Amino acid sequence: MATPAKPNQISVGAAEIISRAPQQTDAQRDALVRAAVIIGFLLLGYWPILVGIYGSWFDENAYMEHGVLVVPAALYMAWEKKAVLKTIAPRASVWGIWLVLISGLVACGGILTQWYWASRIAFLVALVGCVAASYGWAMVNALGYPLGTLILMITPPTFIFERLTLSLQLLASMLGERALELLGFSVLREGNILEMVGIKLSVEEACSGIRSLLAILFLCVLYNYFFVKGRSLKLFLLLAGIPIAIFGNAIRIIVTGVLGQYHPEWVRGMAHETLGYITVAAAAIGVVLTHLLVLAVQKRRSANG
Repeated sequence: MATPAKPNQISVGAAEIISRAPQQTDAQRDALVRAAVIIGFLLLGYWPILVGIYGSWFDENAYMEHGVLVVPAALYMAWEKKAVLKTIAPRASVWGIWLVLISGLVACGGILTQWYWASRIAFLVALVGCVAASYGWAMVNALGYPLGTLILMITPPTFIFERLTLSLQLLASMLGERALELLGFSVLREGNILEMVGIKLSVEEACSGIRSLLAILFLCVLYNYFFVKGRSLKLFLLLAGIPIAIFGNAIRIIVTGVLGQYHPEWVRGMAHETLGYITVAAAAIGVVLTHLLVLAVQKRRSANG
């Protein structure tokens, strides 16, 4: 039988709860103030760079349409960790301040030399430095995945982007040529140009697969965060997204070639753009199916083992 609490014990317990409440409120208020200072500092110091990042999302030559979703996704990831973040005691780090200063110099150098990728990456480094300087490296570690996701909102360096696009153009053209020939169609390829009876297909930069590749990598990062357990499996699916995106784009070219033989009007304008979005959706489904296949194999091995 439980012993009833004495009146003085109840009063002491209530006093402890009342005394803790203001302390928790003050801690939350301090955390909000620090967060506001960080956001204000970054907006003030990096506003031109942020405008450039925002503009790249709508540049038809950058193929970064998914960038609009990166920031909301990262914020949601951070918000979902709020219970864990509340348990981390703030421990300011001087190294975070140095990181902010160095990133500021890199950002200025990137603007002066017109190497905008460096200045945009410097913004992310400054964000990490601000979090470390205000809350400590434990907080940075806890927010590692959301912070890393923000890299996907930045267009790759121009020299890498152009080389990758050209390689994907030639690869997509070659795969399309081989597949169409296997289907019985007559195809003559010159670089990224496929000539068929009554139609000429040009595998442009937008059709090279770079757009679907960047979008699929972003979708893989989201899928890994919410549905995949284990770092090795997450890395495997992220890497698997590359050939899946390339294969999906090759299928797009094949379908375009076949349709062009019978319904040329279906491979132009809105129909062509719609086929591109369908390709991305199909590649995303391919990533999910790959994950389910790996889980099935692991389950079978554990059952046999």
